[in-house]
Amino acid sequence: MIDTSKTSRRGDTGRDKSQQEVSVIDLSKLPIEGLSLAGSSEFVQLEENEILRDLNWRMFVQPSKKDIFFDVQAKAVYEGACCRCLEPIDKPTSLRAQFLGSSDPNLVAGGSHTLGTQDLDVVYLPEETLDEEVLIKEQFILQRPMQLLCKEDCQGLCPYCGKNLNKGQCQCRPDYNRTPGALAKALAEIKLDLKP
Repeated sequence: MIDTSKTSRRGDTGRDKSQQEVSVIDLSKLPIEGLSLAGSSEFVQLEENEILRDLNWRMFVQPSKKDIFFDVQAKAVYEGACCRCLEPIDKPTSLRAQFLGSSDPNLVAGGSHTLGTQDLDVVYLPEETLDEEVLIKEQFILQRPMQLLCKEDCQGLCPYCGKNLNKGQCQCRPDYNRTPGALAKALAEIKLDLKP
């Protein structure tokens, strides 16, 4: 196993990113028996207000005919905001991904063909080198939920005053006497005959 933690991008916050070493895998020179790698990073920026901190990963990379097999495991602490109430989220997360990497340009060529389940586990890798940290970051982005919540039953914010409803009810009164709109009236008039 090769430990690449000393070459992670943000290990030393006092150095400029361009001066830091980058952990790169040369895919054209992989040994036939494969390569086990491990690395870490203090933090990795996902989106504008989302980061992974204390990121640690292990990876096994092995050539397989014209493709490359990847087995990736990683753990980190996710920092972001709840999509309903906007409260900060600070929760441990992990991932496990296994996929094939291929440099076959026909994978991305246009055409009309049906995707099979086997196609969903193949990643197009046009370059002969691959940055470990970038690969790990992409896997976290692909596997994270579309809407991250602080808790499953998050109540969100009041649409009138903006109070966080997880901390108690606000003083706003819902408008119970609102007349239904045209769509609601049309849907109410539809009679469905669901009998066979």
